[in-house]
Amino acid sequence: MKHEPIPLDYCEDCNSHLNIPIHLQEVRQAIQKTRNSTPGADGITANWFKRLSNTDLTCITSFFQEVFTTSYIPEEWKHSIIVPIPKPNKDKTKINSYRPIALTSVFSKVFERILIQRITHHLLTEKKIPPSLNGFLPLRDNQLAVYKIHTAISEAHSHKKYFIGISLDIKSAYDTVYIDGLIFKCLQLGITGNITKILHNFLQNRTLQVRWRNSLSGTKPVQKGLPQGSVVSPILFVCFLADFSETLDVGVEYSIFADDIFIFCAHTSLDHISKKLQNTMENVYKWCNYWKLNIRFWRWMRCVEVGKFEKVSY
Repeated sequence: MKHEPIPLDYCEDCNSHLNIPIHLQEVRQAIQKTRNSTPGADGITANWFKRLSNTDLTCITSFFQEVFTTSYIPEEWKHSIIVPIPKPNKDKTKINSYRPIALTSVFSKVFERILIQRITHHLLTEKKIPPSLNGFLPLRDNQLAVYKIHTAISEAHSHKKYFIGISLDIKSAYDTVYIDGLIFKCLQLGITGNITKILHNFLQNRTLQVRWRNSLSGTKPVQKGLPQGSVVSPILFVCFLADFSETLDVGVEYSIFADDIFIFCAHTSLDHISKKLQNTMENVYKWCNYWKLNIRFWRWMRCVEVGKFEKVSY
């Protein structure tokens, strides 16, 4: 499917809670939530922020407000240093034996947390996120996602129904997010005004370097995907998956936690389930193709009796 350019209208006259002036208390709360992790290229730590006086915090608040008003993101905030960390008991001569850790500006993380709080408040109060989409939201953890699946299996068993589920694995989900598509979806969710323009600028024209031992590589541009190490990336990924339910055929349900997607159907007829899931998978492939995601593989399981499963991987 050829992807047409997406027109983006930030609705800059929007005066919702998302775009009110930044308050000193918001900055304080954002600093309190920022962990004392390794700093980015600027060397500024979370502890540095936590030792600031009220006068200093007022200056920081004014600076953040200027960033918010102008939608200009400092280049340092869009730069990441990637540090490869070896995985336990893996062959260190192979590149896939390392887990990349991204170090980003703590200054940026504090500002991002202000955006996160506003976006999360909007999504929950306006009920923009389906209840089957879990992760990175208050009271929506992995246990809730698993509970829904367990309940569906138990109900199928008690009503003598077949149950078939499909687990999807999206290849490099974070790294392949289509940025313009994400911003379009944010606008559809009512995230409009300067905050959306800021997010768009934050995600574009990013750069990275790789640190290996005591050496830094040259700077490389990053043209797509959500930045690893960015604290705003998880909630934006939730926004990106918010319309996934549109792929489901009638009678098919789903449960998502982070980037783990599980779709399932229960019925007295296996043929009925097969047709429903076949239609759904065709829609899922179209959805992934349109939004530039790739399904690496998927697994299905069939449950005739609770505790007895057949599993196949593709």
